[in-house]
Amino acid sequence: MTQAWYHIIVVGTDLPGLMYAALAARLGYRVCVIGQGGKPSAYKREGFWFLRQPELFYGFSSSPAVTRVFSDLSLGHEMKNRPQPLEPALQICMGTGGPGSVRLDMSGQRRYWERDVERELPGALNLLDRFDERALAWTRASDPLLKEDLAFPPRGLRGRALYKRLGEPVQHVLEPKSDDPIGLELPVAEHRAVVEAPLVHLVDVLASPSALLPTARVWSHLRSGLHRFPGGLDAMKQMILRKLREQSGDYRPDAYAVSLQMKRGKVHAVQLGERNEAIGCELVLGNCEPRKVLGLVPRDQRADGYHSAMASLAPAGWRVVINLGVDPRVIPQGMAPELVLVERPYEPLRNANCLWISRPGSEPTLSTLEGRPGPGVIRISALLEARAAIPTVAGVERTVAGALDATRRLIPWLDESLKVVDIPALSGGGELGPLDYEALPPVFARPLADTLDATAFELETPYRNVLLGGDLAFSGLGFEGACLSALQALHHTRESVRLPPSATGRR
Repeated sequence: MTQAWYHIIVVGTDLPGLMYAALAARLGYRVCVIGQGGKPSAYKREGFWFLRQPELFYGFSSSPAVTRVFSDLSLGHEMKNRPQPLEPALQICMGTGGPGSVRLDMSGQRRYWERDVERELPGALNLLDRFDERALAWTRASDPLLKEDLAFPPRGLRGRALYKRLGEPVQHVLEPKSDDPIGLELPVAEHRAVVEAPLVHLVDVLASPSALLPTARVWSHLRSGLHRFPGGLDAMKQMILRKLREQSGDYRPDAYAVSLQMKRGKVHAVQLGERNEAIGCELVLGNCEPRKVLGLVPRDQRADGYHSAMASLAPAGWRVVINLGVDPRVIPQGMAPELVLVERPYEPLRNANCLWISRPGSEPTLSTLEGRPGPGVIRISALLEARAAIPTVAGVERTVAGALDATRRLIPWLDESLKVVDIPALSGGGELGPLDYEALPPVFARPLADTLDATAFELETPYRNVLLGGDLAFSGLGFEGACLSALQALHHTRESVRLPPSATGRR
């Protein structure tokens, strides 16, 4: 017997599903979020507060999906004031201080950008300006696709016709004929790396040559600026959960779903491990790693072909995080809060050759918040290139060693003040081995057709009332993709779960 009943049960605490839960509750759906063992982004180790995942927020003024989500949650005014812009938004370093090294600040102020480009990369300004203009034009031309209440990939004759009509201005971008994967037309490796290196860390669906549109959109948002959010990702989640509770939604952080009770391919209840409790529902959204959610389907109810296809999704690599605790005095005076380091721009931008180095506690107004990184925290992110179906300990250790060596060349006196080195992927292994696979989010190799080249899998599944979401859905668009994932799930929900007229009037 079920002990409670909801229209929607969200399994997991990734940001996209929390946005979706709050939006659905605002429309009048009864929503319950199950914690499913989700971990906060910030954690403490040997006196330092570190971050498990990137906290790169952008698109607050340039993305229709981001604007719509926060506006529909009545957070539009709050999000105009709380996110704090970084200046410069990003620093790009090539080499490590020797002859030919480059240090370029991506400033929001045009005169500073021109000065740095002309000083560090003579002759590149016109070429980069041309790419800026092209990327911005593609972004604006594709905005109507994100503003429309349309599923990706589109369904039905009307949906496909609308997708074709709205996507016509960027059809040549969605189906490129060029061998240039991001349309840069930049013959010099250093010039190309200015664009390619940040996108290695911001675009989570890599493809050649078909990822033009995500490249254009993410680059345009990056040029509009990166932001810090006070309290980081955890604070943003709490803000959205507060909106969920205001609409009478439930959040059960300690609950854990162990199986889905199904009949004829449809879920009618979620079985919880604690107290052998079952919760009835009309729809389930998986808001964590997709295969983790699909594992809740009883074996005798599984669509084996679909599960095999999802299990075989080919990753291009995995994100590896390295957290350092240092004496703040070791950090160079001119080092920006967000920095991309490329030692050899003429080689593939993978592994230790392309690092995103972040100082999340660099702003004095934010580093004093309880439970947040302080000024002595350095977070390094690298893309471990896939050589097998799953990452290996040796591969992670090799990437970590290379990343630390590159960071030492950037900060020669690092070891003198280094107090803590923590690698989440190597410090939380369990039954499956020494690696914590949840700390190694995959980067997929090929996007799904008719999804703006932004996701490797559909939100819909063969099960009539099970949707997939979470951080990996539409991850090719980064933070904008998280908001788009929430809107896409809401679109499917409104079509499949009908509310009585008395409920649809709630706002």
